[in-house]
Amino acid sequence: MNFRAPRHTEAHGMNLVPLIDVLLILLIFFIVTFSMAQRENDLNISVPAADSGAPKDRQVGEIVVNIARDGSFKVNTQVLTDEQLGQRFKDIFALNPKQAIIIRADEETVYKNMFRALDLCYQAGLYHVSFASRSPAPLPQP
Repeated sequence: MNFRAPRHTEAHGMNLVPLIDVLLILLIFFIVTFSMAQRENDLNISVPAADSGAPKDRQVGEIVVNIARDGSFKVNTQVLTDEQLGQRFKDIFALNPKQAIIIRADEETVYKNMFRALDLCYQAGLYHVSFASRSPAPLPQP
């Protein structure tokens, strides 16, 4: 009589399915985060500070126009001329007349560059325009 239980020979190893799932989720997270950061804000632009400047709740579909120190316009990482930006605003107006536009101008740029972008918005019929600012730095405590 054989009283021994039959031995099951299993391959000892690591189950790779959960590891692959976690890696794919991390990959998707970083791709989405990177693409959102690239599309919306040009990191070389330092917006001016304002006392009422505070982070605003973002809405889906807002168009961000970055204006660099030299006066160049950048929308979704594309550098545009005045004519191209005006045409893009007209195309946006045709799709949604109440489209929100955010103008992020560098604090070193001259006022006429911001006014050019604002004038192109008004020529296209877009009136929901706001300007980006940041909160001022806290005053040092004595």
